[in-house]
Amino acid sequence: MKAVKKIVVRAPNWIGDAVMSTPALSALRHTFKDAEIVLLAKPAVAALFVAHPDIDRVMVYDDPGPHSGIRGLFRLIRLLRKERFDLAFLLQNALEAALLAFFAGIPQRLGYATDGRRILLTAALKKKSAPLHRSDAYLALIPLIGLPVAKHEAETKKKDPYLVLTETERSAARHFLKMLGADLSKPLIGINPGAAYGTAKRWLPERFAEVADRLSDQFQAQILIFGGPSERPVAEDIQTIMKSQAIILTGKTTVRQMMACIQACRLFISNDSGPMHVASALKVPQVAVFGPTNPTASFSNGAYDILVQNQVECAPCRHRECPIDHRCMTGLSPDAVYGAALRLMNAPKKTVPAVFIDRDGTMNPDDGYIDSIARFSLFPGVAESISRLNQAGLPVILVTNQSGVARGLFDAAFVDELHLYLQRLLAREGAYLDGIYSCPHHPDWMACDCRKPAGGMIKKALRDYPIDFSCSYVVGDKRSDLGLVEALLPEQQAKAILVKTGEGLATLSFLEASGDVSAHVSNDFSEAVDWILKQEVIHK
Repeated sequence: MKAVKKIVVRAPNWIGDAVMSTPALSALRHTFKDAEIVLLAKPAVAALFVAHPDIDRVMVYDDPGPHSGIRGLFRLIRLLRKERFDLAFLLQNALEAALLAFFAGIPQRLGYATDGRRILLTAALKKKSAPLHRSDAYLALIPLIGLPVAKHEAETKKKDPYLVLTETERSAARHFLKMLGADLSKPLIGINPGAAYGTAKRWLPERFAEVADRLSDQFQAQILIFGGPSERPVAEDIQTIMKSQAIILTGKTTVRQMMACIQACRLFISNDSGPMHVASALKVPQVAVFGPTNPTASFSNGAYDILVQNQVECAPCRHRECPIDHRCMTGLSPDAVYGAALRLMNAPKKTVPAVFIDRDGTMNPDDGYIDSIARFSLFPGVAESISRLNQAGLPVILVTNQSGVARGLFDAAFVDELHLYLQRLLAREGAYLDGIYSCPHHPDWMACDCRKPAGGMIKKALRDYPIDFSCSYVVGDKRSDLGLVEALLPEQQAKAILVKTGEGLATLSFLEASGDVSAHVSNDFSEAVDWILKQEVIHK
């Protein structure tokens, strides 16, 4: 295969399908580490991938509209031709996707041989050869690339579907919910009573209301109702029926806000829909209500998902509206959904050790306040070491003091931009950070509980992820990093690891002089990860 330097991916048009395509995008990213990957997507899907590490750039494909017609399509073809892509990876199965790639002169065009487009593709897979689940079907296209590494990636290193939110977006979502009147001191439970495909996929509004009321009473929970603008009437019906307070988000959020508000939930209850897949990709415990659709093909099936379905002889079907009595949904009782919700709410919180890492001096050279992307680079071996932690199932959380924001050297948006760049560097090696937290405050004149060694960032991570801090690890090069191990109660103390990079040698000299070298000492981050993984083997 000719060297591939630039790839366009035509994304699926539905949010749920787009989420299910993320394992294939990860495999593509790892196969072509140095290529630019550009996603061509409709606006709602494009928003999902704004901060996604496996994508370098997003091109928004708006529908041509009634007045542009064929001229709009030719404008897009000219735009694609100017980009000079080497490869088109077509996750959308329509004829139009293949026509665009063909007339744009993209030399390699890969996708499914559907909709009469086989002649337009340079490599194609027959639809009947596709795995049943959509996520696996997208991943099955990777071997068409023809490289051994691509086949290996598809077969042995499949990631679960995942989405990424910035710390700024998570904080803004909580502020947004508070402004709408949500009580953030209560557990947040989201319900999503709509479904874009049609009413056949929707459970009954009065039953959503009953389950929401019961959960609100049982757990003193705050109910949030999600959905798109067209689903506002059903949200208002549910709010009217409910006895407890419910906050309507339906039609009030952007796609990114919807994602961040879902991640803030303790529990999510949804019809088979895009938000169901979003919740699963963000690892939010959820009850997925299925009616006429086939869960074998489209259930999110995440570690925290429970499927509830009333199996009937006429399902699965593809009707947008039920032509008979909607028995798949009318036969599904509130008790069934409530029972599944109780299992998730009452389940003992399964926690795992995590690795909390400092940034400057630990992951990358520290030459003062990094105020441009050009000044940022990783130490050798960091990405590969984080990939090893990922494969071991240990959450990797970045916690970093960034007082340059308060000092006016850069703003919070730049910190998010730099951390997206960092995630993209890691993605090239199949690695990722589960969470990123930063403190923007000045150490002298802005009191806060998040600047290391204070534990505010640790507490946020424990709120957002199922982590047992008492058996976690904290890796850094400064005393303020090591002090994080004592950020919580004494019985929850983590293990400290000092690396000799950055200010590590100076820190070690100070600790030796004071007779307080309680941390494990490693030459660099890669050696620290060697030690962590050895401890995990011992403990198991």
